[in-house]
Amino acid sequence: DAQESRGLGDVYKRQVLHCKKFFPNKSFSVKSFFLFLSHSPFCGILRSYGFFVYGYFSIAYFQEVVRMEWTFSDSVRLSLLSFSEASKACAALPGFSLFRRSLQPERIEYCRAELLPDCLVGSLAVPDKTHPLHLAFSLAFYLDRGQLILAADEQTLPALQSLLFPEEPLDTSDVFHLFFSFLESLIQEDMLYLQNFEKRLATIEESLLDTLPKELQRTLITIRRELLVFHAYYQQLLDMCEILSEDENHFLPPECARQFSRLGNRVDRLYDHTQMLREYALQIREMQQAQIDLRQNDTMRILTVVSTIFFPLSLIAGWYGMNFTHMPELSAPYAYFILIGVCILIVAVEIWYFKKKGWF
Repeated sequence: DAQESRGLGDVYKRQVLHCKKFFPNKSFSVKSFFLFLSHSPFCGILRSYGFFVYGYFSIAYFQEVVRMEWTFSDSVRLSLLSFSEASKACAALPGFSLFRRSLQPERIEYCRAELLPDCLVGSLAVPDKTHPLHLAFSLAFYLDRGQLILAADEQTLPALQSLLFPEEPLDTSDVFHLFFSFLESLIQEDMLYLQNFEKRLATIEESLLDTLPKELQRTLITIRRELLVFHAYYQQLLDMCEILSEDENHFLPPECARQFSRLGNRVDRLYDHTQMLREYALQIREMQQAQIDLRQNDTMRILTVVSTIFFPLSLIAGWYGMNFTHMPELSAPYAYFILIGVCILIVAVEIWYFKKKGWF
């Protein structure tokens, strides 16, 4: 316990001193803090979870965090760094030339992984489930046999900390299980999230006859764009899991390779579900277009029937509007009333015929 306390204390002290370096106007005593920590009744719990300093200093005391470190054992170390801090702190690591490519936030546009003989490097671009058209966070990762390094911008580090230390702690038996647990946490509730999409689409389908076409069109376009984001996201995660499960360089333990294979199967099911929802949204769009076509057909049928009814009357009006001198009907005393009767009879016969055919 004493050795563990000293090891964690060194990590905490490095973190506090590093924060003090970046915030010189903040004055505090490192010694007094560790005296408080050592006499706290929750000292053992705080040491076992390893994020007390982050909660106390990084949130309550500081406005910005650039580096956080946790040591779970001699072979398991976790580091959260800002992009600028990672560029300096990781320069001597093997594979840094590849890792450096992901340390520019504007270049992280998708999820990828590159497996090297001594390390694994890559990036993650995770969409925001509240606003799927925007990214929740983007990060670069570096994994070797003793440590996991996650690099992101300063505003993203608290969100990463909450993912790494949820209510149920991640598996920290080794760095490979830690990284696997972290990836698994990214899709933990995604099936429920996709089911909410399905409920939204079902509601839209039920309201096809009541919703205005323009409002329905905008809603469907938004949903399809959001599903497209997650469709691409799961495809990228699936490619990552395939690379990790194949493990061509034999970097991962066999058990971890099998776990990544199972994770790939889960991601594949999410990918298929997203594809199904996209097809469902397309079907609703086609149903909505069919409804519009039916309404247009009804309108055209009514216009055609009305035009057909009044066409003979227009013919009669045009015929007797030629104003020839010798038209016998013009001089007949009852010709006007007879013509009215003929027009009424024509309209009545046409209406009867159209109703018989089901056109009216």
